[in-house]
Order: sequence, then C-alpha cells, then structure tokens
Amino acid sequence: MTARESFPRLLLAEWTKLRSVRRWVVTLLAAAALTVGLSYLAASSSRTNINEHAAFVSGPHGDPVADDFYFVHQPVTGDTTLTVRVASLEPEPFGRDVDPELDRMTRLDDPSPFARPAAGIMLKDGTRPGSSYASLMLTAGQGVHLQWDFDADSRGSASSGARWLRLVRSGATITGYESADGTAWRKVGTATPKNLPSTVEVGFYVSSPAAVYTSRGGGSSSVGERPTSARAAFDNVRLSSEGTWHGETIGRGDRLGEKGGVRAGGRVTEAGGGYTVVGTGTVGPRPPDDDMVEIALVGVIAGLMALIAIGVLSATSEYRRGMIRTTFAATPRRGRVLAAKAIVLGATSFLVGLVGAVGSFALAVPALRERGFTTPAFPRPSLTDPPVLRALLLTAAFLAGVAVVGLAIGVLLRHTAAAITITVLLVLGPLIVGMILPGTSPRWLMYTTLAGGMATQRAKPPTVTLAEPWALIGPWAGIGAVAAWVALTLGLAWWQLRRRDA
Repeated sequence: MTARESFPRLLLAEWTKLRSVRRWVVTLLAAAALTVGLSYLAASSSRTNINEHAAFVSGPHGDPVADDFYFVHQPVTGDTTLTVRVASLEPEPFGRDVDPELDRMTRLDDPSPFARPAAGIMLKDGTRPGSSYASLMLTAGQGVHLQWDFDADSRGSASSGARWLRLVRSGATITGYESADGTAWRKVGTATPKNLPSTVEVGFYVSSPAAVYTSRGGGSSSVGERPTSARAAFDNVRLSSEGTWHGETIGRGDRLGEKGGVRAGGRVTEAGGGYTVVGTGTVGPRPPDDDMVEIALVGVIAGLMALIAIGVLSATSEYRRGMIRTTFAATPRRGRVLAAKAIVLGATSFLVGLVGAVGSFALAVPALRERGFTTPAFPRPSLTDPPVLRALLLTAAFLAGVAVVGLAIGVLLRHTAAAITITVLLVLGPLIVGMILPGTSPRWLMYTTLAGGMATQRAKPPTVTLAEPWALIGPWAGIGAVAAWVALTLGLAWWQLRRRDA
C-alpha cells in the first residue's frame, strides 16, 4: 500500500471515528443550533433609532452622509464655468465653550480625504443637506481634490499653497481643473453627480470637520466631538453668468451657535472684490460604526465552546480508552495520524460553523431590521455582498481553527478538563482583558491571540469607537492570528507525539 493510498484511508478512518460517537454528533449539531439561537436572541434585544435623529442626513445614493459647510452661492441654469483663486486656508479659533472631558479622551486621526478642512468651489442641487454636488477644493494637508456625491474622490496635485480652481459644467458632466498661476491649467478629473438639475447653486465654500475624540475600556466606549473652524480667502472670482452672491450655512453648522454669545457656523466678508469665508462642518460619508453582520453573528461564541469540546475529546478520548495504541500500531507515522485528525475535525467544524453562521445571518438580520437597523443608516446586507460572504466564510474558518487548536492541546495534555479549560481561556481570556483595557492597548492582544479571530465577524473596517476589542483589527489579521496558533499548537503536538509513548 502506497503512502498516497494510505492517507485517504486514514482520513476515512478518522471520519468514521468522529461520526460513530453519537454524543459528538449531537454536540456538533448543538454547536450550530447554539450559534443560531444566541444570535437570534441577541438580535431580538438590539435596537437603534439612528434614522430618527433630527441631524441624520442621507445622500443621493441613500447612504448616511455629513453635509455641513458655509456656502457663498447663487443659482445658475445650464452649462457654466466658475473660476476662483484660493489665496489662503488656515485654522480659525472656534469661539465656543467645549467639553473639558474631551481632553481626557483620545483624538482620532481620520486619513480620509473627506476629513480635512477644505476651501473650494461647488455646484449643488439646491441647498438641501444630502443633495447631489460636485466640488473642487484645496484641502489642509492633502492637496487638491475633486469630490462628488459624498463618496467619490479624484486627487489632484499635492499643493498646499495658493491655488486656482475651475469647475466646468457641460450637461451632466462636471470637470475640475487646477492651476498655479491662472494660465496653465491641469485637469484634476471628471465628476458625474447622480442628480444635478438644469438649475443648480454654484459658488465657493469652506468646511472644517470636527475633531473626534473617543475612549473605550471597562466594557464601554464613548465618542465626543470638538467643533473646528477654518478661514479661507478667495479672489479672482469669475462666473460665466451675472448674479448676486449669498452666504448661507448649509446643514447643521448653525447649531454650533446654540450657546449665547457664540457665533454661528460661518460668515463671509467682501473687500475689494475678494471674499473671506469662515466655515465649519464636514462634507462626506458618515456611516455608523455598528456592524449588522457582526451583531447577527454574535452567537458564534456559544457554538465555539461546543466545538472546543469536540476538538479536545477527539484527542483525549483515545488516550483515555487506550485506542491510541491501536491507531499508532496501524499507522506508525504519528504525524500522519495527527494531520488526518486535524483535517477531518477542521473540515467538519468549518461546515458546522458555516451552517451556524448562515443560519444566524438569515434569522438575525430580519430581527435587526424590525428593531431599527434599516436604510438609510443600515443598508440591507445580502449573502452575495463580498464583505458579508467574507465574514461568513472567515467566521467558519475561525471556528474550525479553534477546534483544531483544542485537538492539539488535547494531544499535548492528554487530559480532557484541563485541555478544554486552557483552550477556552485562550479565547475568552484576551476578550475579557481587552474589554477592560483602555484605548487601543488591546490591539496587540487581538493580533496575537485566538481572541482576534472574533474580528472575522465584521463586514466593516476596523474602528476604535466600539467597546468590543476585536473591532480594533481587520478580519484578515484576525484569521491570521488563528492560523498562527493552529500551526504553533499542531507543531508542538507533533513534536510531543514523536518523543512520548502512546
């Protein structure tokens, strides 16, 4: 019998062992049922009213957005061209009382091109927050950008000094240009906003996103904002039609003047044909950090406990009954036996985990939608969405990986209770510590322990604004940590098998 023929037989033998123990089969089914059941219960107790907030704004594509800035504008019908020179852009002291608690929190650094103070020109479908627009701007620290409809961005030069900007409308197409001297022009890009009527508001504007602060630890998290302002000087303003410029705060900027004696969200002054504009606010995407897919898969932790027990027992039960000697007598190459056990257990656990994850998703998502997790803040997730599909597959891989770690620890210790306890602690211990530790300090725990595998459940990018520590890392980093533990523990188990008697 060749090695190629014997290993499939070994796999079949290990599969026969696994399925022939009724208690193990029941436990595998229970793992899927526990995952689905706890996920549904958690979804049924979750609730949000984000779509009912007065300040909530949705964009032309139905997504949550921020649309707050100071706009100096006038109506224009048909094709048009607006040219200005942004002579300067600088921070402006914000004359408002701020919460001293923010000084004890961590300021977030958002690298997004939508998260910088900006001064530029814009064409917009009226002045309703969330309406379609195209803007060409000079940003603080990230140069020139052409943006439209809150999610599209085209980068121009990295210039941080004075810059000439030009927007040209031709039908439904908006083209942006920039220049250092107003003579030689460079094309930045072309924008195609979704809803630009024949008559639009055109003009120049200033925005300055609030500084966002967060703190987490002790099982909770909090987020706060400190408003900021920016001042920009515009000159050489040329529009292809005649009209009167009108300054207006768009969106929530005027709420910043809610305390007596504090100025409103912006203003404009004119002198000698030039304009000085002060503005505050953000123009860009604003999705909630909460993840429907993650909430729908929270029951994975219950199914995981059952799979850990199966993984450990698949190793320790043979030692307890003395069957391991028979196994090694039939297959002296012990590493092959370990590999076969790991493959059969891993594949079975993956399928069980996938059934549990898909079942949880199918039942929990409708329950979440009944409790406020609806559009526009939370678009309905679908099994065909790549982030959702990734989350389901990687979650199943996480469950399988931890089960195999349980197998390896069972081989190392040969004691069921001790092996189960240690494997459970390897998952839950870092989670508990990570919930308690403040700030981003738990990140390395998630990078280096089995607990990081919980990040596989997220369909959204990592964030530091949530209480759960696994949200600090991405799903691929999480499954990578689990894979490293699988390799490490299986390697130690193989080394132990070679040096110890059965």
